[in-house]
This record gives sequence, structure tokens and C-alpha cells, in this order.
Amino acid sequence: MKKSIIVPVFNESGNIGNLIEKIYNNISENDEVIIVDDGSSDNTVEEIKKFKCNLVEHNKNMGKGAAMISGIKVSTGDLIIFMGGDGQDDPVEIKNLIDGIDEGYDYVIGSRFVNTQTTENKRYSNKAILPINKIGNNVLTYLINLLFGQNITDSQSEFKCFKADKLKSLNLISKRYEIETELLIKSFRNKFKIKEVPVHRYERLHGKSYLFDVPFGRFIFGLKVLKTIIIGFIFWR
Repeated sequence: MKKSIIVPVFNESGNIGNLIEKIYNNISENDEVIIVDDGSSDNTVEEIKKFKCNLVEHNKNMGKGAAMISGIKVSTGDLIIFMGGDGQDDPVEIKNLIDGIDEGYDYVIGSRFVNTQTTENKRYSNKAILPINKIGNNVLTYLINLLFGQNITDSQSEFKCFKADKLKSLNLISKRYEIETELLIKSFRNKFKIKEVPVHRYERLHGKSYLFDVPFGRFIFGLKVLKTIIIGFIFWR
């Protein structure tokens, strides 16, 4: 099956080039890499153009969700894999996501928290995930599980794989980080077969998350995700 690797990026100069190289080392010649630049103001685009990947450019910052949707629209693969552009996800673990699809699942989530008691997983995840981020994720994940009767460990993971036809059947509308929650809830509502597999989370080598640059960024993010959860619970069927 042909794979489409979609990577939304915003100001990831210093990270994106190394990531693209690692992706190509872990996929076949038939697969495609789609990088969606969401209005970067640094050298991100210049780094991307050094590779023969499919570059989609937004002329202004429209949000992570908008970038992911742009990538979906141009994708041609049977499977669609999403990764962050900061280098914290490991392309070597793309295989683990694909294995889940091969088992018959529609949507495989790379969880940073499932099976975290193993020494190897702790070694990476504990350093790369700030305590406040982990707490926030746990609270939101607990609420999602409570309302939708699920048992997910990582509702905000950006490293995931979908069967393309299943993903494209969803009417995605979220423009920013709440896209992860929308994907999860709409997958529940459409009765997708979902599996989580453990993945590592590495420390960022360059730059910092966009949420750090926005005043009260984490608080605003949490409110938007909470709003998405409520809307999904009431309206999405």
C-alpha cells in the first residue's frame, strides 16, 4: 500500500531537514512525503526545497489543522500518516503504525503514554514531555474517555496513521491544534477500529513550540480543545 506522510510545519528551520531525511530512510520509493508549510517566516521553506518532496505552502499562518487538511487534499496514498515537524517523532516507528493497520485497524495512534512503564519508553518520554503538558493531556484524555466510553491514553498525539478512505470520509473543520480532538471524536462517532501503539518522544533540538510564543498559549489551547469536546459530544453523530 502506498503511504502519504503529511508533515505540517511552522518555523521549523534546523529541524525539518533532518526529519525529512529520516522519513525517506524509512519509507519506500512508491511512498510520498507531503510537507505543508503554514506561513513560516524563517528558513523552513528553503530547507524543504532541498528535497524532492511535495511542498504545499500557505501564504500566511492558518493553523495546524488547516495545514493537515491541505495535506489530505493533495495526498494520493492508501494510508495517511501524520507527524510533527519538530523532529520529536521518530520516523523509524512509522512501521509500528503500519503494523496496526495490517492487523485490521482503521486508525492507529502513536501513544506517548501507553506502556510507559517500560524502561526504554520512560527514557525518552519523560524528558521530552513537560509535566504541565502531560497533566493537561491526561485531563483532556480522561474527559474524552468519560464522555465517549473509550480507553485512549494519548488524545493529543500528532503521530498517527489512517486508512486514507476512512480519513477522507470525515468532514474536518478545525483550523488549529484542536484538530487532534476532532479526528478522535469523529473516528469514535464513525465507529472506526482504533488501536494505540507505544512510540518515543524525543527532545526538540532547535526552536520552541508555537504555543510558547502565544500569550497564555496553553490555556487558550485547552479551552479550544474543551470546546471541541463539548461540540463533538452534543452535535457530532
